[in-house]
Amino acid sequence: MTHPVRVAAEKIHPWLIETRRKIHMNPEMAFEEHETSRLVAESMAEWGLDVKPGIAQTGVAGLLDTGRPGPTIGIRADMDALPVQEENEVPYKSKIDGKMHACGHDGHTTMLLGVARVLAENPALLDGVGGRVKFIFQPAEEGRAGGRMMVEEGILEDPRVDLVLAAHVYPEMPLGTIGTHVGPTMGSGDKFFITLRGLSSHAAYPQNSRDPILAAGHVITALQSVVSRNVNPFDSAVVSVTQMEAGVAINIVPEEVQLRGTIRTITPEARELVKARVREVAVGVASGFGVEAEVEIQAGYPSLSNHAGATALVEKAGGEILGPENVLPAPLSLGSEDFAYIAQLRPAAMFRLGIRNEERGIVNGLHNNHFDLDEDVLPMGVSIFVQAVREFLADAESFTS
Repeated sequence: MTHPVRVAAEKIHPWLIETRRKIHMNPEMAFEEHETSRLVAESMAEWGLDVKPGIAQTGVAGLLDTGRPGPTIGIRADMDALPVQEENEVPYKSKIDGKMHACGHDGHTTMLLGVARVLAENPALLDGVGGRVKFIFQPAEEGRAGGRMMVEEGILEDPRVDLVLAAHVYPEMPLGTIGTHVGPTMGSGDKFFITLRGLSSHAAYPQNSRDPILAAGHVITALQSVVSRNVNPFDSAVVSVTQMEAGVAINIVPEEVQLRGTIRTITPEARELVKARVREVAVGVASGFGVEAEVEIQAGYPSLSNHAGATALVEKAGGEILGPENVLPAPLSLGSEDFAYIAQLRPAAMFRLGIRNEERGIVNGLHNNHFDLDEDVLPMGVSIFVQAVREFLADAESFTS
């Protein structure tokens, strides 16, 4: 391992582990990331970066300026934890009941801090290039749209960011590999709420009712046809009914049933089609049972589409650091990610960073209460980002056109 970037990243490996474990033991959920933000801001200030806290409540931005003219590259990491009770018995287990870094955001934050430290302490790595690096530490990725708030508050301006990268640890890919994909790579995530209103009666006299439970059963079944009979088989979409609430007593046919669920799609066209068909199917089927249906759909994160040039930058940097044979195709996912709001406005790419290591028991999926990551990934992620910065500042036009 003689690559200067890898050498610099490996030199701070013990510090990366210490930092990641400190964040892991003190998980903070959406818009509560006060201690994490303080750690981030104080660290970057110590290294001489220009720091701006308080963006989107608990987000932080840092700016490293080479002092020479050139483009600006952004790198984003999310900081929030999940409402999960950690079951791992490790020295760095979460200290807070019911909260856990079960999606790897502690690793993302640590790696981005590592990038800032390596570049600040090794200015020779940017000899011969000019421009700036903006470090974007985002709150509230888990369902609260912190990324959208940061965009609305100007994170991509002052200075204007030309391209943005992000990574997500991925337990389905082995340690030492990354996964990339050009175009739509993660799904949009919308929520639906269906209220079915009928007429209640004594359960012994159902002929006097308009039974919303019976209607609900048929609506649930019919919704399963929305994807199979409406969406192009070469697209990806999911409609899942995940909650049902009805009734207050065994001997009463209720007046109302509540159904809730999620819609996941890859393309904008499929997204609009599925939302329309969910409404039509619910209303149409319910009416056949004399029941009224009210449908509300709440828009969630849009689908994430990776820019070809930004993806090429990741592949070039990843190949340089890990070897081209370890840059693999990333599988599509119908999970949603609010990095999509940044990718709608700038050339951007998110790549998968493999962490799976069966010998060490690092096999559990994201959001699992036994999730963990192989900490050898930390200097790898740092190195890929640092190398991407070097490549971009040297030849930005090749990756933004």
